[in-house]
Amino acid sequence: MSLRSCASFFVLALSLSSSATAAAVSSSSGAPQACATALDGVLPSPTPSNFKFSGNVRRYYVAAEEVSWNYAPSGWDNWLGVPLGASPRAQSAGYNQYGYTWQKALYRGYTDATFSTLLPQPAWQGTQGPTLRSEVGDLIEILFVNRLPNQYASMHSMGLAYTKDHEGSLYPNNTTPGQAVAPALGDALAPGQCYVYKWMVSDGAAPPAGQPSQLWGYHSYVSLYEDTNAGLVGPQIVYQRGQMNSTMANYREFPLLYMNYDESASILSTINMQRLVKSSSGFTTSASSAPSSTNAFSDARSTDNYGNGHYTARNSVRQANNAFGAATAIATPAALASGAPGYGNYSFWHPQLTNLNAAGGFPFAPNWNTMNGYVYANSPPFEMCLDDKVIWYVYAYGIASHVFHMHGNGFTYNGGMNQASIGINDGEMKTLHMSAVGAGKWQVICHVSNHLSSGMEEFYVVYPNSCPLPALG
Repeated sequence: MSLRSCASFFVLALSLSSSATAAAVSSSSGAPQACATALDGVLPSPTPSNFKFSGNVRRYYVAAEEVSWNYAPSGWDNWLGVPLGASPRAQSAGYNQYGYTWQKALYRGYTDATFSTLLPQPAWQGTQGPTLRSEVGDLIEILFVNRLPNQYASMHSMGLAYTKDHEGSLYPNNTTPGQAVAPALGDALAPGQCYVYKWMVSDGAAPPAGQPSQLWGYHSYVSLYEDTNAGLVGPQIVYQRGQMNSTMANYREFPLLYMNYDESASILSTINMQRLVKSSSGFTTSASSAPSSTNAFSDARSTDNYGNGHYTARNSVRQANNAFGAATAIATPAALASGAPGYGNYSFWHPQLTNLNAAGGFPFAPNWNTMNGYVYANSPPFEMCLDDKVIWYVYAYGIASHVFHMHGNGFTYNGGMNQASIGINDGEMKTLHMSAVGAGKWQVICHVSNHLSSGMEEFYVVYPNSCPLPALG
């Protein structure tokens, strides 16, 4: 299915509202319908002074779920042209030892409040959550359900406006340390809880003058590092007033996430440890998720320089820290380990500590250098026709900076001169415009050399005049 045909599924029904009072409902019943009454089109209060309500309400239905994710579904290093088990780059990155399928916590979109039918999403979108689209002046309502088995989750917008009730970020809103305050209902949802977030698309979130759209993002913010390493990240696109449908019809749009997934820091690390490590005396590859040639190279690659020697150094540290493969979690002070509700701001530290302690259970797990959750061009290619107008919505999370670069075509940023590459820092979002003038199959990569060697590259295809995709416009 083409991007244009897939994109139509993301345009959700609009409703109108002129009320100006807040509504927030949270439920622990496990039934999202219990929260659906808050999908009422009522504006939160107070509204920012630069928010001019259009009357449009965009509704989305999102769940945080545990998903079995394959970083390399083809089983091949599609840059080198060999199975991953025979790839010195994949071996150097540490990808082959435990296989390519890992449990992730991902945002998944649904069509309505029953959460029974997944919202269609292009396969190349990978680990990203659903694309949340809106125009300047809109109100976004998100019915969110935490379906994770044991961890807390939230949704926090990077770029849109919200009140404290809809921030989705857990920290004490007090003036004195230790002062007793209650968190907002949406700051941290326990397993089974639901909540309706309301975000406002103010003038401050508008695209630059002359540009049709602008990328922003969202993520879980209970314990940011552990939540995002598990996969709780997604894109949101803001269009100029009245230009969403025309932009989607006249451009190919591709959200592209640069992410170093550190599986040792994921809130599902212990689950992955139990699933992938078969004994406490040694480390073995999951046979169900790795090609038969996985052991084509020895783990002891002391003379290999691929990936700047990261595999050998990392493996030595792992073995020193965990000689028998036993899980180690973050050290917890005794006062917190008791779980006593009367100690400190329990409502704030308990959810955060739950997610913190869920991480660290697999300290020798690899760090996957991915684009949209894939390594070594294992994503379906990004497709476009010759002379198409294309928008790349590029952003990054994690602990490393990246460099966006594509072969075969250039791009512009904020209407400026044509460029060959551009840096993307952690938590940064950039909207890049491209004219697909160079036909062919090309690489789109991270130009940080060790990231590229570890798999941060995908393919895009510019079809010539006989393009199989539906025409734009």
